[in-house]
Amino acid sequence: MSRKLPLTDGERCRTACARALVRSGVDEKTGEVLTCAALAERVGWCADLVAGMTGALLAGHWNTTDVAGQGPPIRAMV
Repeated sequence: MSRKLPLTDGERCRTACARALVRSGVDEKTGEVLTCAALAERVGWCADLVAGMTGALLAGHWNTTDVAGQGPPIRAMV
């Protein structure tokens, strides 16, 4: 049994997200509590990593061959 909900009429895909409140962090090796600046830097690094991975995935699959016939034709903007 799949937990994945089927797409409804008019839906082409779904995007998932998760909210999180980050108040503190701990360095795994040293056990030290991270400063706010260090925590923000690590969150930024993680966001950049995910953005890069997503960009590479889309670049590899979002092309005319893979998406041919998957929606209305693209019209020139006037």
